[in-house]
Amino acid sequence: MTIYRHFYVKSHAKTTPDINLKDLPGSAGRLDVIARCINAAFWLSYGIRKDVVFHTILHGEPNPPVYIRMEGEKLRKVSPDERNIAIFIKKALERMKEDKEIESTPGIFVSKKSFEQLLEENKGRDFYLLDENGESIEKVEISSKPFFFLGDYKDLEEEEKELLYDYGAQPVSIGKNSYLSSHCIVIINWWLDRKGF
Repeated sequence: MTIYRHFYVKSHAKTTPDINLKDLPGSAGRLDVIARCINAAFWLSYGIRKDVVFHTILHGEPNPPVYIRMEGEKLRKVSPDERNIAIFIKKALERMKEDKEIESTPGIFVSKKSFEQLLEENKGRDFYLLDENGESIEKVEISSKPFFFLGDYKDLEEEEKELLYDYGAQPVSIGKNSYLSSHCIVIINWWLDRKGF
């Protein structure tokens, strides 16, 4: 049985396909950060991790929230560079429907969904909130249904954290330093690999 590892990164990227692919940091609300996180979640030297599901909700203007999910088992033709990943996010925004989830390209799904709806749909999984002051990941017995939550270049809002705690989330730490979100994902993937997940 495949054990899937889920990652959620909140994004402040814009919610319109009008993206300047030559200026992801300046033109798209730091879409470059999410692209790097997606790279960190999926790519190995020799291919894509099939056991990863990546979630993000874009909160930028003009039409938030936009929920995007990527499933490693189904991803096709996506390359690990930021520009290519941004192209696929742009396609998802172009093809989004207001009233239903669609698969914009293989393995990439887009819809209008709130953070609370995401938590409710995944409440059968075990939630872990990345927090420098949380329990060391070395001391935490990670379950076989892990779902990790972190911010992009900004932390989650306190209301979002409280909602996570209402769903039983456990704060976990990978160290006292404040690492880049993409680096956090690499470290977690490494840790789970090492533990034999």
